[in-house]
Amino acid sequence: MQLDLSPLLRPSLYAPVPTTQIAAPFLESLHQPAPDVDLETLLSDRRFIHAADKATDVLTSGSVSPSDTQRILELLYTRFSCLAICNQTTLAAKEAKPLSDLLARESSTYTRPYREVFLSQVPWSLRLLLLKLQVLGTADLHRRAIMGLYALSSECRTLAQKARVEKDDAAFNVWRDRLSDLGLRVASELIDMGELETARRHLATLSSQPTRPDEDNKMCIRKTLLLLKIGDTQAAKKCLASYSSTPSNTDQNIEIQKHVLEALTHLSASDFPTAVSSLQSLADKYPSDPLITHNLAIAYLYTNNVVLASETLEALITEDEVLFPTLLFNLSTVYELRTERARERKLELVDKVAEIGVSGGRLQVGGFERGMGEFKLA
Repeated sequence: MQLDLSPLLRPSLYAPVPTTQIAAPFLESLHQPAPDVDLETLLSDRRFIHAADKATDVLTSGSVSPSDTQRILELLYTRFSCLAICNQTTLAAKEAKPLSDLLARESSTYTRPYREVFLSQVPWSLRLLLLKLQVLGTADLHRRAIMGLYALSSECRTLAQKARVEKDDAAFNVWRDRLSDLGLRVASELIDMGELETARRHLATLSSQPTRPDEDNKMCIRKTLLLLKIGDTQAAKKCLASYSSTPSNTDQNIEIQKHVLEALTHLSASDFPTAVSSLQSLADKYPSDPLITHNLAIAYLYTNNVVLASETLEALITEDEVLFPTLLFNLSTVYELRTERARERKLELVDKVAEIGVSGGRLQVGGFERGMGEFKLA
């Protein structure tokens, strides 16, 4: 079963990525990649604006067969996800509509099992992204998103049951994991629409996977974070208590996230000294972990130690390999709290980050081309 995706290869469907909101130093010729750099290199270097345009160039070059479904959908996912990372979701939604319309039209022509075969050609990550983009700009976007997530959940249950009957354990685990992920996404949408009590009750219905402790722990971390976002500190603590720390658990990142969340429950309960103490102990044990250091700086802010918070965040900029948007935004906020020359300090930060990306060869999580909003200069 092949799809004719030639309608998606027209150059007129895609526009160059706007750069009007990008801080000027990142647009200087010194900081631009060579024109012949391939898409994979641009992605690995976090050059998401250039990667989005490169994906379009490849897609519309004539070198991709209209029947090469996998390649076309991979390129479209790259294009749309890069646009989303660059805060160009409106453009991504506009460009994704032809694909969404085509998939809806095609899928409606099939009956089982042909529809299952058809949908299996569409990467799951792309389906989730398309759902997010489809509801943008609508008055009831969260309600529409929840409806779409429930539709996907129904599909997951059907395919999980099919895998169980066929004794395909690998497929069953895939669909069960996706179903768990969708449940957490529904809770997130409920929180964003202000339905906190509904979100809390919904989270209480999500079951764990005792036979797969690693996956259960990942779900526990995400669920705890959502409970903290709701403001239910006691439920967050109870959720963390179900975390399974076993000798076989080798995922250090998940363990660190668990310990950071434990500290954040103290922060949420206004027990600031305990939160600072916990994060300081973690920082001593894992001195190079940016998640710990960043949250320690935020804890310093809650104890009115603005200077130490600033120094801690600045150390992440100069010493760590990871630069992420929240770090830049929070450091810019600290400058506003510390000095009347905040704008000048922010502009200096822009120059410093741009220079690091060129001379330091550093990992630029969140993209190299930084927006003005990340430095609170918009």
